[in-house]
Amino acid sequence: MALLLDTGILYAGYDRSDSWHEAAKSLLAENPRGLIVPAPVIPEVDYLLGKRLGSQARTAFYQGLADGHYFVAELPAEGYATVAELNRQFADLELGFVDAAVVALASQLGLRKIATVDRRHFGPLAFRFRLELVP
Repeated sequence: MALLLDTGILYAGYDRSDSWHEAAKSLLAENPRGLIVPAPVIPEVDYLLGKRLGSQARTAFYQGLADGHYFVAELPAEGYATVAELNRQFADLELGFVDAAVVALASQLGLRKIATVDRRHFGPLAFRFRLELVP
């Protein structure tokens, strides 16, 4: 099963002190061949790992990318218009680029499952676009 990963779930998988760590670790382990990381998520994960956990965590993340543990999905050119439109439609949520890009990629790839810890932004989007949020 393909699973689109948001920043928080990826970060939680590396941070043992994160309240979502066990759920993230289990979810990632259950889907070893279908983990899709939207390219815009990578800099956020990189920043959080470096700031909160240090260079070893960053290196482990880079190695996971290099070893093909994650499939990286690039936002297509038409995805930028979708990001802008989602931010316009849901202005009250203050989605920002990355969260809107995750939803745009879900649509582009025909995926319905998004792994995220962010229910504030993704909850309304899941309802509107019939997405399933896990865990």
